[in-house]
Amino acid sequence: MNFKNKIVIVSGTSSGIGKACAELLLEKEAMVVGLDIKEPSISHARYIHYLMDVSDEKEVMGLIKDIDEEFGKADGLVNCAGIFINAKPFYELDLSEWNKVIDTNLTGIFILSKHIAKIMMKHNKGKIVNISCIRSKIFRPKMAEYAASKAAVVALTSAMALDLAPYNIQVNSVAPGFTYTAMTAKSFDDPKIREFSESIIPAGRIAKAEDIANVVIFLLSEMSDYINGETIFVDGAYRISK
Repeated sequence: MNFKNKIVIVSGTSSGIGKACAELLLEKEAMVVGLDIKEPSISHARYIHYLMDVSDEKEVMGLIKDIDEEFGKADGLVNCAGIFINAKPFYELDLSEWNKVIDTNLTGIFILSKHIAKIMMKHNKGKIVNISCIRSKIFRPKMAEYAASKAAVVALTSAMALDLAPYNIQVNSVAPGFTYTAMTAKSFDDPKIREFSESIIPAGRIAKAEDIANVVIFLLSEMSDYINGETIFVDGAYRISK
């Protein structure tokens, strides 16, 4: 997989899956434009970091202008930015709590993809990879807004794929299962929780962020040119075991 001279935009690069994706792309010689509301955690000659909220269209428009002027193209987009902030039943959620998760996990993907796609359309080529979650299909209590956002990402991915197919732009999503990141560390650092979680995963272990990044990189490469509108579950066979 050759990413030399390719421009890839990745949101959520300060930690977790987004950071793993950015670092793997840099290893493969891509130029990476990272986006996050937090300060950068990557330092590299081919890495540019933007402090921004992907759900703010004005901020995204400023980014688009810079990318168009600096590079004139966008070869790939990885929508990794996401949050999980509540653990409440849906009937206790405030509208502001609901909106915050939906805005980041879903609307942010819509806004960023909408504008990056227009750059790709000029060249009739591109790849967009969205990050969904196992919780788009297998549910648990007190995750209504998160599950709704991630299920919507799956539907949005397929809809985007059909709209962009005439422009030779492929859109797919990756749905991670139990994955160790900064967001999940508090739970998985508890030996009892980790042991139980690993016991219900056929693969017998929690995923590393790099496990997810490997699939994302495949979907960004030419090797996936005939895959479009799909969601790949990267969960150690957890979903099919249920």
